[in-house]
Amino acid sequence: MNRSQIPVSIFDHIQQPALVLDCEGRVVIWNDSMERCTGIPAREIVGKGGYAHGKALFGEKRPTLANFVLTHSDAGNDHYHLLPHEGEETLTESRITLASGREVVCTAALLYDTTGRTIGAVETIRETPEERSAEESLGAPEEQVQILASSLPDMIFTLNRDGIFTQFFWTGARNLGVDPEEVVGKTPHTLFPAEEADFLVGAAHRVIEAGEVVSETRSFSWRNGQRSFQVTIHPLHNPSGRIVAATGVSRDITRDLLCERTIQETSQLSSLYLDLLGTDIYNTSMVAATIIEMLRERLSGEEAELAQRIKNTIEQGINVIKNVELLNTLNQHRIRLEPVDLDRIIRGQIQRYAGIDIRYEGETHMVWANPLLEHIVSNLISNSIKFGGMKVRIEISVMETAENVTLSVADTGIGIPDHLKPNIFDRFTRGSKTTSGSRGLGLHIVKTLVNQYGGRVWAADRVPGKPGEGAAIKVILQKC
Repeated sequence: MNRSQIPVSIFDHIQQPALVLDCEGRVVIWNDSMERCTGIPAREIVGKGGYAHGKALFGEKRPTLANFVLTHSDAGNDHYHLLPHEGEETLTESRITLASGREVVCTAALLYDTTGRTIGAVETIRETPEERSAEESLGAPEEQVQILASSLPDMIFTLNRDGIFTQFFWTGARNLGVDPEEVVGKTPHTLFPAEEADFLVGAAHRVIEAGEVVSETRSFSWRNGQRSFQVTIHPLHNPSGRIVAATGVSRDITRDLLCERTIQETSQLSSLYLDLLGTDIYNTSMVAATIIEMLRERLSGEEAELAQRIKNTIEQGINVIKNVELLNTLNQHRIRLEPVDLDRIIRGQIQRYAGIDIRYEGETHMVWANPLLEHIVSNLISNSIKFGGMKVRIEISVMETAENVTLSVADTGIGIPDHLKPNIFDRFTRGSKTTSGSRGLGLHIVKTLVNQYGGRVWAADRVPGKPGEGAAIKVILQKC
């Protein structure tokens, strides 16, 4: 075909990329817009056949829509999927993806001379409406997204349907000898081990085809070390709502997992030492308490009282060990509630503190708790002795309402200043600078248990408005 038969000026000046083939499939026109679209100048392709224009557009030599129009062949193959159209096959349209990854719409038609003889075919390319509107809507925000993505420590990427990175940002990449710019346009197999690359490609395929979200923790050997990543991949939609790609975030959690493992190992070792130490001290203290009790039974008067004080002191130490073990248990397990007789618990604990002036007149009160309720009563009595001495007088009372039961443990000790009352149940908070020991651990356990029972605890004065005349700890429990 003679090029002069084609109105060249028309095609060279249209805004859409356009090419013209002669009847033998050779390129006779490759307009300026097509040069800009493909980056291939007309002088390098005009006059060539053998589907050279297909390679320029799609990265491989294959027929384009114009070839199918010329040969009147079926374009519904792996490369082209014709859209429905009316009339003869003189105007054909198809949606396809270029080698650059951009989806376009191709339109092809036969060209005729003045006698009606076919002299070639023209094919134009235009962006899909979705891509054009998306591109127009991005502008400066797209640049902002890239700046943010380049500043974050996470690996941020986009994979298309072919499993190729179209975007890749990772500030830590260069530390591992990876250039993020060189990753774009390649598959994960050029960056990761085969198994991990297969995972990313497969996950991207599931995300795009099924619209699901994939989230997994992956650990593998990479770049001379064992590394772990938390990977989450979401579908990426265009403005019309169609899924066009998969976008993911991969966070390097290698150091986090190492720290967590170290903490767990340290915690296990500390628990072992604590168990061994607690068991030894507990057993020794129990033997000492038993011996002191045997001695007290053989004594009388002041000597028997002194022996009782020694026994109470040893039992205070035993109570500390129990508190430490109990605190560890409470931090690891959630307790189950059951009906408990509060009166039985109180009377049982009073017997442990023989020689202490404890006054209690009560009756059966069933509350929602569990056997650990005895630690609340024990710690409240022990706390009164610690800050009131062996001569302290302790008054225990219980008041029942329609829904609740209120336990009160009051003493004639040094009392609790008003400014300390709000924090007296915090762990290791000291109630008095002049008194040895710590209120914090025992009362902290009281508060922890009460909270798990669904109750409430607070500190008050034994005599309202007179902190110096003793303290009163009040506990509200749920009535059965």
